[in-house]
Amino acid sequence: MTSRTARRRVLVAASAAMAAVLAACGGNAATSSGEAGKVDGSSIVLTTITALEPQFKKYAEAYTKQFPDRKVEVRSTTDKADEYAQQLATARLSGELPDVFFNVDFLADTLATNNVTLDLAPGLKDGKLAGLTADSFLPQFVGQYRPLAKPEQITGLPVSADSVGLFYNKSLFDQLGVKEYPKADWTWDDMVRVGKELQAKGGGSITGLAAPLGDGSAQIVYGPVIKAFGGSVYDPKTGKSGIGQPEAIKAWKLMLSSYGTASGAYTTTTDDPKLSFGSGKVAMAIASRGSVPQVKTALVNAKWDVQVLPTIEGKSTAGGGSYGLSIAQTSKNQDAAWAFLSWFYDTKTGMKVAQDVGGVIPPTDDGIDNGTWKDGTPPDNIAIFGQSARTAVLLTAMPGSTSTVMTDATKKATQEVLLKHRSVEEAFAEAEKTVNAAIAKQAK
Repeated sequence: MTSRTARRRVLVAASAAMAAVLAACGGNAATSSGEAGKVDGSSIVLTTITALEPQFKKYAEAYTKQFPDRKVEVRSTTDKADEYAQQLATARLSGELPDVFFNVDFLADTLATNNVTLDLAPGLKDGKLAGLTADSFLPQFVGQYRPLAKPEQITGLPVSADSVGLFYNKSLFDQLGVKEYPKADWTWDDMVRVGKELQAKGGGSITGLAAPLGDGSAQIVYGPVIKAFGGSVYDPKTGKSGIGQPEAIKAWKLMLSSYGTASGAYTTTTDDPKLSFGSGKVAMAIASRGSVPQVKTALVNAKWDVQVLPTIEGKSTAGGGSYGLSIAQTSKNQDAAWAFLSWFYDTKTGMKVAQDVGGVIPPTDDGIDNGTWKDGTPPDNIAIFGQSARTAVLLTAMPGSTSTVMTDATKKATQEVLLKHRSVEEAFAEAEKTVNAAIAKQAK
């Protein structure tokens, strides 16, 4: 989960930076509107982050092989927050946005608010996506691209149904004489209990369970757990966060109980390779489907597998999120952009390539059930990520840049509890107050 957490920190910061740049350059007043353009003989520009450039170039090659008279120029943009934000903001204001570009769940609302992204809902209704409609996608994933202020709009389409599972190293279980492998009916109490047993038997050389909260900012973990207890990270109906409420306090106490017992002591260096599941010294870890290739490479001599994340009171605690593709509001080639997306999201064409090249899980029922993403092992139980995707509780959309405040507040509260021995109730009540003050300020 480390790579996803890092990506979230980068792009949450980008969201805040972008909002500031656009505000300084004239707020959210729209620039010129786009045009349909032609499809045959068309040329479009697709921009993605640097990490995804190699696979998107392969998608473009496959598309132009099928349609030789069409051109897709793939460009990459930096992963650095300030540069990413400034490039999008500047391109939007100058009318030079790419035709199709990388979007991400927690940045989508900011892009929509600042008129960067085209509303795709009318095009979906008109059949511009090869027969796919908004209802073809898993609702929680496409819902991440519905602006908070205009939920009838859809400003991006998810590329992959990214969700988390419980990775476990069978070799370490066997080495330590622990016979109880994770099961589909495990609860969080089971996971923590076995994590403590593993860590105790490891005598300090083995981590039973990688710290679920990381440095305290892993909303992809704490969001679903809080929801399972009946609480909320952010309630759009009330416009307030509930991270300090009694239901959430139960969740924080459960998750924090792992540190120093089932997990190692608290540390802010969550990117330390020694703390990762791939190190071979961690028996269990909550991580996403995207971690599978890296683990395959790292644990070539170990037996390992995955299981669905444990439940709480019978409710799924699988977190999830997505990155997506959007069409620029100012694109002069919107029909050609639609034609590319129509090819890309077809499970027989672009999505087949995406599964083979990028390990994508198509965010549709058909893609989950019949996709090629499950082919190849380990892990033997890889199909659980399809189940997790369907039940995943996704990252909470929050107004403006307040998600950045949330990240800092939960991290600070975690540190105060674990390092300064402050009560969970006091630390997270203060965190909630901080977040709600930022939300109120954003609303003005």
